[in-house]
Amino acid sequence: MTFNNEQAKYISEIIKIVAIAQFGYFGYKSLETPDHAIFYISGVVFIALSAIGTLILGLIKEDIKK
Repeated sequence: MTFNNEQAKYISEIIKIVAIAQFGYFGYKSLETPDHAIFYISGVVFIALSAIGTLILGLIKEDIKK
C-alpha cells in the first residue's frame, strides 16, 4: 500500500489524535476507579499508536529519498 505525502501526513495525524483521545478517555476514567490496570493498558496503546503514526511518516520520508 502506498500513500502520497499528503495522505501519509493525514493518516499519521488521525492515528495520533485517536491515540490522545483514547488515552484521555480511558486513562482518565480508569484513574477514577481503584483498579488502575486500564490506565496502564491505555498508556501502552497510546505509545503503540504514536509509534505507528511516526512509522508511517518515516516510511514516506525514506521513499522520497530514493
